[in-house]
Amino acid sequence: MSTLTADPDIADAAIADLDLAERPTPRRTLVTIETVDRATMNERFFIPVADQLANVRRWNAARGWGFTDADFDAIDTTPVVHDQPLVVDVVAVYLPEKDGIDGIRRTFEELWGAASEGVPENWSWRQHLEGPRPVRLLPGAKHVPGIRRVTLDLGAGWDPVDGVRAIEIRGRRSASAEVLAAAAHFPEWIQAMEGVNVPFVYLGGYVVSLPENEAWRHTPCLSWNEFLGRVNLMDHWVDHHQRRWAVPVVSAPGA
Repeated sequence: MSTLTADPDIADAAIADLDLAERPTPRRTLVTIETVDRATMNERFFIPVADQLANVRRWNAARGWGFTDADFDAIDTTPVVHDQPLVVDVVAVYLPEKDGIDGIRRTFEELWGAASEGVPENWSWRQHLEGPRPVRLLPGAKHVPGIRRVTLDLGAGWDPVDGVRAIEIRGRRSASAEVLAAAAHFPEWIQAMEGVNVPFVYLGGYVVSLPENEAWRHTPCLSWNEFLGRVNLMDHWVDHHQRRWAVPVVSAPGA
């Protein structure tokens, strides 16, 4: 593992680029996603790409995102079945700047809004303050407006025995808007999170830019509070060891 650094740009590239096969394996008996029936999990949580594209069409019309028929026609909806739990193809959106709000923050707010509509209750940090939440991408990451299909590993980096520090494994493939898109498309996945069979998730491709003196240390994350029946969008430290959290990655570009 790399040593703790205030610069996410120099995080260990080899770890940040880890393959799915390199996901940590528990060293003692523990109920994990690997012991849950894979077909049942993915079938229960996820919907086909064609249905996701229909969701985006609906949100596009309701929220004024401005995508055209050509944007939708460019997405390949051919079904793909992944045999690894919590790996799924996701139709993600990346919005342009509008009304003085940059595309990164606009995308964050709009996808969180769409995700919030799919669950009984929701809560987020800074929700009572005006303006978009202070987020940006990891240094070097690009925000290109459009609709894209990507393959997302929602269990990447999860070590339920020893835990992980997100700062040590996040990198150029760490997911950002893709996780929020998954939350919007898959409310069943959100409501199954408990950190034992289904991990909570960091949005490791984002950096929270306030407070500025510790911006490197904070990232948004999603969890489900079963007692309150709500999804939480929080601001969390990336240098703490966590056994119940994954750091999802975009494992392959889609069509």
